[in-house]
Amino acid sequence: MQSLQQLRAALRTRKGSTTQPEHAHDASTLWDLGVRHMPDSIEFKSHVPRSQRVALEALVFFNSCQDRYAACIAEAVERFGSPELVADGDRLRVRVSDLDETQCLFAIESATGRPVGLAVYMRPDLEHITVVHLSVSAEYTSGGTKAAEQLLLRLLREVRRSTRRVKGVRRLELFYIKERTTANRWREAKALA
Repeated sequence: MQSLQQLRAALRTRKGSTTQPEHAHDASTLWDLGVRHMPDSIEFKSHVPRSQRVALEALVFFNSCQDRYAACIAEAVERFGSPELVADGDRLRVRVSDLDETQCLFAIESATGRPVGLAVYMRPDLEHITVVHLSVSAEYTSGGTKAAEQLLLRLLREVRRSTRRVKGVRRLELFYIKERTTANRWREAKALA
């Protein structure tokens, strides 16, 4: 795979111009150079249509990747409560049973409308946002057929982007971090409560 600078140089050479802006490109030329420029196939929304209930249940409750994070999930459920699907008119969202105020962000396949990712987060104090539950469809995880989409990273970036608009928020924290010891995780969770 060529570096971005090499691709830009190749584009300028092919176009016969060295004055072309660096950000300008022709998608067909990029394809010829080995760059797969595809339209954005994921949308981020705060709800999913009620018609996607089965897909949402599969994502939240029957996710094949849950065994990787079983201990973290169990701790999050014990600390914050279990995720629940809530119907609001023709829309579905996810809330956490023991928390009054949570927000959720869904990653949805544009072509099918199927939810493929979910982040449930809360604001325990003025300066922090804590992601208490995460879920990504198996095909979008590392080793999956759509791993190149980097869905988890994009989902967390979107959460961060949306929380930057909230005055006073300085830090985004994840509850599902494997490297933390149980004692540290509980200490941090207690400090958040």
